Amino acid sequence: MNQLYRALHMPPGRLLRKLSGEKEIYTIAVRPVPTAEGTDPLPALGSDVYTQLPGREGFWFADPLLYRRSGTRYLFAEAMDLATGKGRIEVCQLQDDGTAGEWQVALEEEFHLSFPTVFDWNGETWMIPETGNDHSLRLYRCQEFPTRWELVQRFAVDGELCDAILTDRTPASLTLLCSETKPDNQLYVRWRRFTLRKTAAPAEPLPGTEPPPPSGEPFELLPDEAFDLQHREFDLVSRNAGPLFLLGEQVIHPTQISTTVDYGVYLQFSARRGNSEVPLCAAMPRAVRIEGLDPRDVIGIHTYCRDDTLEVIDARYLTKVDTTKVDTKS
Repeated sequence: MNQLYRALHMPPGRLLRKLSGEKEIYTIAVRPVPTAEGTDPLPALGSDVYTQLPGREGFWFADPLLYRRSGTRYLFAEAMDLATGKGRIEVCQLQDDGTAGEWQVALEEEFHLSFPTVFDWNGETWMIPETGNDHSLRLYRCQEFPTRWELVQRFAVDGELCDAILTDRTPASLTLLCSETKPDNQLYVRWRRFTLRKTAAPAEPLPGTEPPPPSGEPFELLPDEAFDLQHREFDLVSRNAGPLFLLGEQVIHPTQISTTVDYGVYLQFSARRGNSEVPLCAAMPRAVRIEGLDPRDVIGIHTYCRDDTLEVIDARYLTKVDTTKVDTKS
């Protein structure tokens, strides 16, 4: 996007603060799932305060996604290095009371990584992070949980895909819902659905013929053209904000809403009804309270996940960043 255009359309107060040297950075915050009467089924709403998770000098953290293993809750997230402007995936343990263990590097590449979807499939643990800068969708397998991952396969794609979530999982295949960003303006996105499956075994060759050489590729990525044809137009709402989750008997899809000049401004929650979705509620920055942050500083909320005990969000806010404390050795 043209940065001058964005500046000209930015709220004057925010523009003044940015001209004075303040930066937009992210933080991850957590709270117990509200149980008071009237707070369900409205995810991320209510008056209960979120608590920020500890960060680290030189980094900010965003894109929180929960994963549970052997009774322990882990939080995977994007860790943005302020010195390089490149994200990597880090992980910490997250207790029922919202306290977090030390962040550890889980996965790092030469290009930007974010939105780490971690899941179990056929007895193993896998990760599909956002790798749009590489113009790829990548499948990683865990070698030693939670900090050693191997690249199983890289799928080249014809655009920049972001924020992949699982919408279906069978022993034979995964159904992925991603967003493709518009090349000339990445605020605009459109849904892309894919099937990731084990490569089909070739048919038995006829007697007397040579079998084809093995491709060495264990998986294949198949676009869902029928889905694509229904969603060819780019918009400001077709972007995942976290994995699907159950609320009672409803499957809820969190999405992030942008504006023509601002990315990930608020959350929209929709209940799935077959192949369609019905809006349930929205979570605006001004309605979310985060301990230690002035509500006037918070300008966006763009990721959400939860389990039976905790809700986790990230928030974008304005603040002074002391560049003299950026750790360039991390």
